[in-house]
Amino acid sequence: MTTPHNNPANSDICHQPGLTRLEDALRIAFDEVAVRLPVIEAPLTDCYGTILRKDIVARVDVPSVDNSAMDGYAFCHSDLQEFVGKGDVQITVGGVSLAGHPFAGEIPRGQAIRIATGAAIPEGADCIIIQENVTANAEETLLTVSQDVVAKTRQHQHIRRRGEDVATGAVILPAGKRLRPQDIAVAAGQGYQSVSVSKPLSVAVFSTGDELAKPGDPLPPGGVYDSNRFAMIGMLRACGCAITDLGLLADDFDVLKTALKGAAQTHDVIMTSGGVSVGKADLLKPVVDSLGEIQAWKLAIKPGKPLMRGRIGDCVVIGLPGNPVSVMVSGLLYAMPLLSHMMGASDDVCAPLRLPAIAGFDFKRGTGRREWLRARLVQDDDGQWVAMPYHSASSGMLSSMVWAQGLIEIAEDCGQVRTGDQVLYLPFGGLQAF
Repeated sequence: MTTPHNNPANSDICHQPGLTRLEDALRIAFDEVAVRLPVIEAPLTDCYGTILRKDIVARVDVPSVDNSAMDGYAFCHSDLQEFVGKGDVQITVGGVSLAGHPFAGEIPRGQAIRIATGAAIPEGADCIIIQENVTANAEETLLTVSQDVVAKTRQHQHIRRRGEDVATGAVILPAGKRLRPQDIAVAAGQGYQSVSVSKPLSVAVFSTGDELAKPGDPLPPGGVYDSNRFAMIGMLRACGCAITDLGLLADDFDVLKTALKGAAQTHDVIMTSGGVSVGKADLLKPVVDSLGEIQAWKLAIKPGKPLMRGRIGDCVVIGLPGNPVSVMVSGLLYAMPLLSHMMGASDDVCAPLRLPAIAGFDFKRGTGRREWLRARLVQDDDGQWVAMPYHSASSGMLSSMVWAQGLIEIAEDCGQVRTGDQVLYLPFGGLQAF
């Protein structure tokens, strides 16, 4: 197996002049765009997908006491040791310990205590034998324990120690984390009713292009239905943004200028698709120039090169390309990490997950731009995961994103991939908004 130059960190020697590498563009954007959202205290049920802004510190030990990991019987290990080599033994059951209803007092000498999963370990007990490994009479007052089980029982077996999972005072959720269901659950398990998170970013969204029609409207000759706006809204919702849908705007300088000027006064971000290239009808760049400034334009990426970041007052303007696949790829790899940064996310939250995989294809291209192939993983006859790309690299084929389960990343300096090479695979589940 050969390994091409597929590590983004090693690709700074080869990118097209006049274009900015993705990681450089994001680093510059993170430096220039401040985390300015106010912090709000929100109830846990409103915090799924939000960015935590204050560490959550454990208030209680978990478990709060030594407890049983299994249903069974609690013993004093030294008592069992007295029976080693003496054949099967009979042991009296001296009581019961249930979750929320612990056995009171110390375990009687030479006896066992019936215990349920999660129940507190009785004083003096230090091991659990699971119920399947003993024989109890009908009343569960007398146990028969085989010599083999006695000999194999170890001290502390099947016991969860106090604070084993979470210790009081430990930071269990660091600031900058995007809160998932399991994060909300662990906060609830510590008694938190609310946590400090970023107020949602307010984002105005629109598409531009006279060839576009709204879904449900009659489709004019040569027209296409607008899909990009729905992709942008879906990504933004998954990132926890508050969205204003401005719909379709005409390719008209004055129309765009009026819309952007108004939206910039009431939103943190304006996001659009189309109109950011250099064609006669590509008006977004001059409109933003007339109202504010362009801070970044054209990235060394494929798909998605004509991508713009600008500013109108305090409002960030992100102009995504017009092709559907370009919208999604540049949105996932540039726009969503930037918006997460604006909400206070840590750098590791903003970065996509990259996994090594084996190329199941041959691919040759010109160098100079980071490229992503829509892909999925399949298992070969040896059980290895092999990355397979979609049959077309066209950025206009949105169906390819439906077929794909992730992206294959080809670094700027990699001009050829051969079957069996190692490549980097970005599963959609490891990207922002998926």
